[in-house]
Amino acid sequence: MHDLDDQELEDHLPALTDKVIKALRGELPKGLEDDAAKHGRQRRALGFPVVSLLRELQIFRRVLTDMVREIVGETATAEVIERGRNLIIDTVERSMNVSILQYTLGAEEERNSARGEAQELHGQRDRFLATLSHELRNQVSPILLGVQLLKQLKPDDERRTVVLDRIERQARHQAILIDDLLDISRFRYGKLELKRENLDLRLPVQHAAETLQSEFVAKRLKLEVDLPPAPLFASADQTRVAQVVINLLSNALKFTPTGGTVSVALAEQDGAAVLTVRDSGVGIDPEVLPHLFTMFFQPNDPPKGVRTGLGVGLAVAKVLVDLHGGTIEAHSEGEGQGAEFTVRLPLGAEIPKVSGPLSRTVLVVDDNPDHLEVLAELLRGRGYDVLEAHDAFEALRIISEKKPDACVIDIGLPGMDGYELARKLREIPETRSSRLIAVTGYGTRADREAFQKAGFDHYFPKPPNIEELGRVLEEN
Repeated sequence: MHDLDDQELEDHLPALTDKVIKALRGELPKGLEDDAAKHGRQRRALGFPVVSLLRELQIFRRVLTDMVREIVGETATAEVIERGRNLIIDTVERSMNVSILQYTLGAEEERNSARGEAQELHGQRDRFLATLSHELRNQVSPILLGVQLLKQLKPDDERRTVVLDRIERQARHQAILIDDLLDISRFRYGKLELKRENLDLRLPVQHAAETLQSEFVAKRLKLEVDLPPAPLFASADQTRVAQVVINLLSNALKFTPTGGTVSVALAEQDGAAVLTVRDSGVGIDPEVLPHLFTMFFQPNDPPKGVRTGLGVGLAVAKVLVDLHGGTIEAHSEGEGQGAEFTVRLPLGAEIPKVSGPLSRTVLVVDDNPDHLEVLAELLRGRGYDVLEAHDAFEALRIISEKKPDACVIDIGLPGMDGYELARKLREIPETRSSRLIAVTGYGTRADREAFQKAGFDHYFPKPPNIEELGRVLEEN
């Protein structure tokens, strides 16, 4: 029930009283049905139950019929009084019937509207699931076909490199998509948090460009990167800023035909960092521009030959920019004129300390042999001395022989999980001061609290970004 003032509640009854008096005087009460219709719809809009509406008019009718002698005159005959009473009842009931009818019609319209909205939501859900299935199948299919082809190729076949590049691209697409979908859930439940640091913004922009470089080569697009010669420091989350740039570049990739150009530039302007991503693509319809950053938005008339995707990447980019206290805007001159996205982030003045390589011997613990071997080789490629363990017990045995500077531990280990292993490592002298990093498929607030309680210094969702992992390993 809304908070209502007297004017809202009594707007119709005084007018109805005037019409009843005119009827008793023999005048035709004009506008009776129109006023009654307005009354019924207003009461519906204000949240009145229909029983209250009916009772309101019944009480009004009774009051008037009880006052009929005063209205028609004390000297009126019994016949005149009775005729007056019947005329009041007839007039008010005509008004009551119209009010109830319009109230009911309003309720029916609301039900139909709610039903239509529910059907639209179901339709959106079905379209989203169908598109998601399509996106995932498009990525999984070349991965599986590539694996089959690798099994047939000889080790020295030059085509292996091409196939591996293709598999890596599609796997990266899936990782980005999964991260975006998880971020949607985290944001809606208030669990999307930033890990701020004094960050040179050139780093995440460069990382994003390098991450998607093979995509641009595969589509024969020219990628231009323009970074300032001096650092631009901001209080920002490196992973999240890189995610914003990756999503914007991925969007440009999708909507720029083969042979086109995409540019990303970073500069300082009026005390803010300005990131601009331009493309020579299909352009954006002016009617679509206001909805670009809406979650799951799909244009009714997408550009011919372009798969619009899930409508997630740009929405997630806006969420992340907003969390950083920045802004993001889109601009296009229209069809065939390309598009430009501009991100503004506040700058910070503090310059972070430069630390040297602190963690040289790293123990990787994971019961998935494929994940273990690939991660170990990536770390070796970065100059680390890597030890491998397939479970917690093997890890403890290795630690008793050689003290690692850091341990990268999978949480879902058999027998003794990663949490229990971390607690044990904090208790023994060999690893009491070692850097402990969790690698997990989970990332809720409860999980993060569990990581901290167990003694982990940091955690990464699977698959970990090797650049970020290397940076954490080098931290003081």
